[in-house]
Amino acid sequence: MFGAESRSRSSSRMILLAVAAAAVVLPACTIQLAPAPDQALSDGIRGVNNDIMNLYASASMGATKDTFPQRVERYNKIIGTTDALALQSQSRPVPDSAIRDRLEHAIRERLASDPRPSTASVEALTMAADECAEERHVPRSPVTSAAMAPPAEGQQYVPASAMALTQVSRAIAFLRDTDCAHGLNSGRVASNKGEVQHFISEALFYEYILQR
Repeated sequence: MFGAESRSRSSSRMILLAVAAAAVVLPACTIQLAPAPDQALSDGIRGVNNDIMNLYASASMGATKDTFPQRVERYNKIIGTTDALALQSQSRPVPDSAIRDRLEHAIRERLASDPRPSTASVEALTMAADECAEERHVPRSPVTSAAMAPPAEGQQYVPASAMALTQVSRAIAFLRDTDCAHGLNSGRVASNKGEVQHFISEALFYEYILQR
């Protein structure tokens, strides 16, 4: 009889331990306070940055539009990769308000010392795309990579890295279409490079803050 009571007490302790473990594990599995740091995303941003810098280096002294066909696939690959990374960033769970406030505060502090550069307007992007289409004798199409504006209250949260990567995509598309229609001079390349470097850095900064 004593053995039966001992087994009963041991069984009860095991049940209590299992319940306690479940109480700890289940919330961790079901509650996501912030977008999970994504090493693959950070590595992808660094990888596409290498491709962008190599493109700039090849055109840093200027380039004629006659040589544009040698670069067009590089442009398109960069744009496609950057758009995919922006979507990857935006596809993660939305952070709770406390985490979101911390992230946004860190971004604001960074921008106070390193303000965002001016970017090409939708009209300028459309004009460049139209000129490139005319040069290539293909139908014109509307500019589809619009800038991501900060969401209004009640709208879906957009991570700063996704917004920054969208700006990178727009800037490279603008450079591509300008190159297509007119070629490039060193000043245009340098200006575009400064813009893109800022937004790549902003995207990586956001991902770094997530890991802290």
